[in-house]
Amino acid sequence: MSWHPVIPWPLVVLAGLLLLGFTGWRVVADSRHRVRWILRLVTSLLMVVALLGPAVDGAIARQAASNVNVFFVVDTTTSSMARDHEEGRTRLEGYREDIAAIQEQMPGARFSIITFDYTARVVMPLTTDTQALKTATENLRAEDSQYSGGSSVTVAQDRLKLTLEGAKERQPEHSRVVFYLGDGEQTSSDQPAPFALDGLVDGGAVLGYGTEAGGRMAKTNADGSTGEDVTDASGNPGVSKIDEEQLGSIADQLGVPYVHRAGGDISPALEEADPGTTVEGAGASIETYTSLVWIFAVLMSALLLVDLFVTTREIGRLRRVDP
Repeated sequence: MSWHPVIPWPLVVLAGLLLLGFTGWRVVADSRHRVRWILRLVTSLLMVVALLGPAVDGAIARQAASNVNVFFVVDTTTSSMARDHEEGRTRLEGYREDIAAIQEQMPGARFSIITFDYTARVVMPLTTDTQALKTATENLRAEDSQYSGGSSVTVAQDRLKLTLEGAKERQPEHSRVVFYLGDGEQTSSDQPAPFALDGLVDGGAVLGYGTEAGGRMAKTNADGSTGEDVTDASGNPGVSKIDEEQLGSIADQLGVPYVHRAGGDISPALEEADPGTTVEGAGASIETYTSLVWIFAVLMSALLLVDLFVTTREIGRLRRVDP
């Protein structure tokens, strides 16, 4: 239950004190017409409650984010096939699920997907076409594992920077929100080059997937099919583990928060990322509610009709007895 006053609440309080005080006094003072004044007292009470705007709280919704460009940077290395996401699913399934959930929470935004493994590529340019985003997300595939030779967690730096610069040049009034989805596992022997995107990222988050215990990975083929689990040179099962320290470092470089994801509602992650504050009013959370004013208005109208009937009847009686 919440309250949304129809007029400023101090005026409601003042009107309520005057009406309820007067009608209450008349109930006590006028015993001859007490029923009529009781009706008016109840009517006054209903009117005060109606003016206070009672309502039943609804869901939290997001306003259209038409001036927001969202860039998903998605890890498609073999480690994305590690089965340590929610209920033993792969991390890649978690990526797909969260991208779809973020799109639902940011209606009207433009979306783009950049994937990275041994190199980075734009698999979907900026678009408001939600069906195109859905198709591109469903078609996300891990790299062909037989050609996997190690990768860097920041290999998408140059591609992302070029894409963000282009978006800023074309639409400088639009905010640029980046969601980095990965496990932070650096398999290249070189140290990852830091993201250098000063002034290009307005919001977003680094979303981390996987567990410290790690998960086994299935071999993947170019057509997206999978085979036996990955093994090391000794024939032991290959295990991929999340590197949250690395992910936290990437988040610091991008200037966004780090959020670990293990399935479930995406809203807490979005609240931490708070992409809606990057542009005033864009994607901001709003609380919906169902007003109950009409119920009190109907009851008040019914009592006024009863009061009118009683008053009319008394006037008619007075006329009959008048000589």
